[in-house]
Amino acid sequence: MAERVSEASPPQPEWRREPYRLLFPLGVVLGGTGMVHWLLYAVGVTMQWRSTFHALALVQGFLLCFALGFLFTFIPRRTGTVGPSAVQLGASLVLPVLLTASAWVEAWLWSQLFFLAQLGVLLGFVVPRVRQPAPGRSVPEGMVWVPVALVTGAVGSLLTTVAPVGVPGLHGLGTGLLLQGLFTCLVLGVGGMLLPMFLHGQPPGVASGPERRWRLGLHLGAALLFVASFPLEAWGLPRMGHALRAAVAAAVLVGPVRLWRPPSQGGMHRWLIWGSAWLLPLGYLLVALRPELRVTGLHVVFVGCFALMTLAVSVHVVLAHGGHGPLLSRYPWQVVTMGVLLLAALVARLLMSLAPAHLWLWLGCAAGAFLLALLLWVLFLGPLARREPSPY
Repeated sequence: MAERVSEASPPQPEWRREPYRLLFPLGVVLGGTGMVHWLLYAVGVTMQWRSTFHALALVQGFLLCFALGFLFTFIPRRTGTVGPSAVQLGASLVLPVLLTASAWVEAWLWSQLFFLAQLGVLLGFVVPRVRQPAPGRSVPEGMVWVPVALVTGAVGSLLTTVAPVGVPGLHGLGTGLLLQGLFTCLVLGVGGMLLPMFLHGQPPGVASGPERRWRLGLHLGAALLFVASFPLEAWGLPRMGHALRAAVAAAVLVGPVRLWRPPSQGGMHRWLIWGSAWLLPLGYLLVALRPELRVTGLHVVFVGCFALMTLAVSVHVVLAHGGHGPLLSRYPWQVVTMGVLLLAALVARLLMSLAPAHLWLWLGCAAGAFLLALLLWVLFLGPLARREPSPY
């Protein structure tokens, strides 16, 4: 059972109230680690093609740390419970580093054991708080996607590690669940709840009684349909699998969130969140229509949705929770440039498939633009995350 916050509760230390201050910078470091070797490869400094390390460092290091920082901060505020314990936060600062280091030396089994341990820590944090929020607090129905996401990631990790070589499609199934399933579920669940707030200032609503059960059933059914798309792809129906993913993403994001409405509140990061949400169903739709462009379409999802949304949402978190509210409605050049750089990285990565004669050029441009976006994040948000809130 999660400890609840009350007026009689002693003040929590800052690192428990604001865990994003530690986890977001760690995510930037691991993201840079997963990308810098591509830049070195493009300019001829190294000749090692580390595609598996790149994928794991970006997904299980960069994206995971930002997800941890967000969930460790958002869920206690929503449920009226305390932040992560010293053990939970300490493990979450160490395990992503260990799994990234293990992936670098190609100790794949160890990397996935560290990843599974991290998912266990996160499940142990999320489930008690979602099941028993403080009196007067409620959890939006879309939170059902979070445990589904963690279980999906765990199953994918296990399959990629222990799948028998002789079983067709099993390793591919695990890779899809791990690299796509985990974070798409988080985007659909958490994004479906919070996009109206980010874009239009509308807090997530919570139903009660039969309507709540009906909404929970819809979310759970959509989650099961999404997960079912991966076996379809693994056993010979890739078009159908990606089409189903695109349909579920559109049904969860475009319709309920009314994504056709542009942001009604000021702030460059809101436009980046809005654009990144569109690129999730569009990336999967591209693969469904043109299966030969699978890698291209999936990078629309990874860079255009996951990475862009991650950095844009982190802008909102740092400014809102750090007491820099007036900056939320502004258009800082750093955030504008960060968005342009990530979109440039996406275009360059797409050109690697569409214009392969200049592969090394596009690879270097994609890696360099991504790294510059991370650097701008550090230069802009680093001081704000450390500084005491000040008036503007």
